[in-house]
Amino acid sequence: MKFYNREDELRELKLLRETLPSMIVITGRRRVGKTELIKEFLKYENGIYLFVDNKKSERMLLEEYSMQIREAFNLGDYVILKDWENLLELLFDLAKENETIVAFDEFQRFLNINPSFINQLQKYWDLHKDRKVFFILSGSSIGMIKDIFIKQKSPLFKRAQNILFIEPFDFEKIGMVLDDLGITDIKTKIEIYSLFGGIMHYYTLMEHYNTIKNSQRNFLASKTDTVFDTTSIKSILNDLILRKFAPLSKEVSDIMVECFGKEHRTYYSILTAIASGKGTKKEIADFVDVKETSLSNYLYDLADLLGVVQHKVPVTEKKPEKSKKGRYFLKDNFFKFWFRFIYRNMSYYEIGEYEYILRKIEEQFNSFVSFAYEDVCREFLLNANKKDLLPFKFSKIGSWWNRRGDEIDIVALNEETKEILFAECKWREKKVSLKTLNELKEKAKLVQWHNDERKEYYALFSKSGFKEGLREALLFDLDDLRLTFDQTHPRPTVLHVSREFEK
Repeated sequence: MKFYNREDELRELKLLRETLPSMIVITGRRRVGKTELIKEFLKYENGIYLFVDNKKSERMLLEEYSMQIREAFNLGDYVILKDWENLLELLFDLAKENETIVAFDEFQRFLNINPSFINQLQKYWDLHKDRKVFFILSGSSIGMIKDIFIKQKSPLFKRAQNILFIEPFDFEKIGMVLDDLGITDIKTKIEIYSLFGGIMHYYTLMEHYNTIKNSQRNFLASKTDTVFDTTSIKSILNDLILRKFAPLSKEVSDIMVECFGKEHRTYYSILTAIASGKGTKKEIADFVDVKETSLSNYLYDLADLLGVVQHKVPVTEKKPEKSKKGRYFLKDNFFKFWFRFIYRNMSYYEIGEYEYILRKIEEQFNSFVSFAYEDVCREFLLNANKKDLLPFKFSKIGSWWNRRGDEIDIVALNEETKEILFAECKWREKKVSLKTLNELKEKAKLVQWHNDERKEYYALFSKSGFKEGLREALLFDLDDLRLTFDQTHPRPTVLHVSREFEK
């Protein structure tokens, strides 16, 4: 599969490459695309990529690195690395006269292979500020990366000029990937995105296992499905998740072990609590049986470093950092899927009752996709806002809820102009009617935000379109999303809406 985007990340690498010596750390959850980013950068640079394989002995790694360095820098067979300090001595020696770029992938594994190497790197880095060297240090283990670079007493604390956290792709970029895989239908794109989010590795697996060809073959063989009626979803589930040797059968547990090591069970318990609807710190602490005061570091790792959890407050809160209405939610789409359908049915999964789980997924699939649909609709509004295609320019966007359980999917607002947009997103088989708009207006009355002076707007998003008679709202169906996100057709110069907004 070809390399997609990451222009900002590549730009940062190029900037640091121009001001040697430099060191950069690249981290992010497993499978997000760190290795591909490094390899893309090295395509156009005279550098070396060294993978830290913890399944090999130190001697084997040193022999492998010796060979790679000889080839990369045109050195003779006499170059044989005997120990790790010998490696650093050679690299810094090369950087006396020549620009030397070295990428260590899964760098944190040196903590297990030979921890002294990290301290030796610190020593050489501090002693040789005049060398033309650029270290790119990548790692998936958030806990270990913290131990090496972030904590105040870490060996390489403040040595790196930057720490890049690689984020998953948004829906627009994933749409480009799916176009190249032969999936152009916007409904199917949203459904697949609800499973895999922006993690490129999962789409690479789709290509590798020919899930699209399999789905087309299955669709021709049987057209009896009700929910999985667009060809792809059932084949993706069967090929990648719901079978004995499925490549994603241990994905979540592998990520947790890789990132958090011996503490992974505590993190897994916290994710289980959040997936079960425990959203406040007290609820999570009670569920996991840890002190509430001890929970903050774990939640920070899951939210800010790994990126599979997010903390939200109603968008109208004046001081969000002090709000008591904040709640924690799962952010990663595959984690959402896993805890909703696999974890809850783990006994059936372990004994191979995949058809039973597939039926459960089908029964709840529209409900599950609705959460990802909200994210896509929010991204749609952000794109429109950048192009000044909405009735006003909003400065904040999020969701809203109160203590009694009332919720609004999307609320966007502008504090200066006192304008506010309320939006609902409906992923269901029937068309949206006037009743939905009236219910949205009633909920909007509960939102305490400049009530006496604000100007209100309403928007409805619908998978299945709208009934006649809807007025006083922006209406967006799947065709509107297709025109905005479809990379295979020219972009519209104005925002395409199902009906004009009437003030």
